[in-house]
Amino acid sequence: MSFKSGFVSIVGNPNVGKSTLFNSIINDDLSVVTNKSQTTRDCIKGILTTKDYQIILSDTPGHVESSYSLHDKMNRNIFSSLDGVDLVLYVTDVREKLINNELIGIILKKNIPIILVVNKKDLNDKFDLNNIEKPFKKKILISSRNKIDVEKIKKLILDNIPNHPPYYEKNDLTDKSERFLISEIIRGEIFKNFSKEVPYSTFIEIFLFKNLDKILKIEGHVITESESQKKILIGKKGNMIRKFSESSRIIIEKKYQKKVYINLTVKVKKWRNDRNFVNNKF
Repeated sequence: MSFKSGFVSIVGNPNVGKSTLFNSIINDDLSVVTNKSQTTRDCIKGILTTKDYQIILSDTPGHVESSYSLHDKMNRNIFSSLDGVDLVLYVTDVREKLINNELIGIILKKNIPIILVVNKKDLNDKFDLNNIEKPFKKKILISSRNKIDVEKIKKLILDNIPNHPPYYEKNDLTDKSERFLISEIIRGEIFKNFSKEVPYSTFIEIFLFKNLDKILKIEGHVITESESQKKILIGKKGNMIRKFSESSRIIIEKKYQKKVYINLTVKVKKWRNDRNFVNNKF
């Protein structure tokens, strides 16, 4: 069997399980997964390599109506993720009422084959795929947490990517830096610990990442948009910043298999509508 290698992009509306599917296919928790919509902000590539194939899979933000410069950049990142891809997985779920016709139209104009993935079949395993009338190459009903379903998706991907040598080294897992991955872990813990606007107004900037023999030293800023949000993130006598710093430390220690020192400070900046900031950071 010839070696297969290709680029695949996962797209769709927010909160349909794109990042969970991405992590399940790559078999690593690269993308932040929470029960809140619009958690994913940046495109991230995950690389799955075996002796027979290499899948380069892009997780993308949910396509949204723009309210901030951040949303503009997120949408542009979705469209740029389509350049040069061999296949698109358009993910919806059994509860979603509206398919994103704008996004699908752009993909079709680029002549990229699309597979419709209807997620969360555990909520409705009788969902009728024929209810969705679009020129999809294939339609499939899955649960992204079901290993058998994930293997079916992998097979569909392999059926639609070309014979080609690998694009990345066999040990490469992602195109993102370690600082980015650490910042995503911290941001994920903030999403778990806070509600309403606070997690959405937060940006994590890692300015020190020192991986020593016995300890990993991390220092960073938690940037938020108002003094009131800063107070919430810090908490009474610092109880909240200690809480999400500690939970982040535990995850990072498990990932790196060593002691982790982490120090975070909260800063205030109106960043989501700062075009220069957004374009430089995303």
